[in-house]
Amino acid sequence: MSVIFIAQMSYSQIFTWGIKGGVNSSKVSFDDFSIDPKVSIKPDYQPDGPNYGDLFKDLDGDGVKNELNPLALDVVANLAFEPASYDMGYHFGAFARVKVLGIFIQPELIFSQTNTTINIKKPLADLYSDVSESSASIKYTNFDIPVMVGVKLGPARLYGGPVASFKLGNNADESASEEINQMLDSFTAVTQKATFGGQAGVGLDILKKITLDVRYEFPLSKLGDSITLGDYSYNTDQRASQFLASIGIMF
Repeated sequence: MSVIFIAQMSYSQIFTWGIKGGVNSSKVSFDDFSIDPKVSIKPDYQPDGPNYGDLFKDLDGDGVKNELNPLALDVVANLAFEPASYDMGYHFGAFARVKVLGIFIQPELIFSQTNTTINIKKPLADLYSDVSESSASIKYTNFDIPVMVGVKLGPARLYGGPVASFKLGNNADESASEEINQMLDSFTAVTQKATFGGQAGVGLDILKKITLDVRYEFPLSKLGDSITLGDYSYNTDQRASQFLASIGIMF
């Protein structure tokens, strides 16, 4: 019996597992992405069009028709995408910890929900564009696999490592404008694939049963390469970062 007890004690010192959950604060960055307006003359107001005679108007009242008719202009977009500050979400899952030669390796399986608010604004006053300013909260559902490697300093831990995130879905709230829904649809196919990042953090083990963690996650790959609005596609760099705080129980 004593041999079995010692073996169990030694095994528990090398391998432990547990469950955890907590909150995360995330933000999707578009690198201050903006779309400059693309202005063209509508076909009806071009030389062969039926309204060519109304291409110019006397807008300033000086008796001379030398100002372009606003109705003749086709403005594709004049927008700026501005993510709001970090928004709250949650996560939960399971982890295992293996101690080898003074270090520990901790793989995890985590289900998470992250939120971000995106504002669409007109950078310049634009009387001709029918695009509206708006904002919406976008919810992402993820399956994350972090693999942390670190060292223990008494009850404290320092660690870091890679994380793979698999996008299970995303959706915008009902307040989203047509432009946000178009933007969301344009990179849904990309965000359904795996993205990769890194995590670094500190932890504290209490009575060998309770584990506390605070981490920062930074992106190593893009959420998407482009945004599509209407018939036009624009290159961009969409990346996600987040802070995570969790509490877990070890068995």
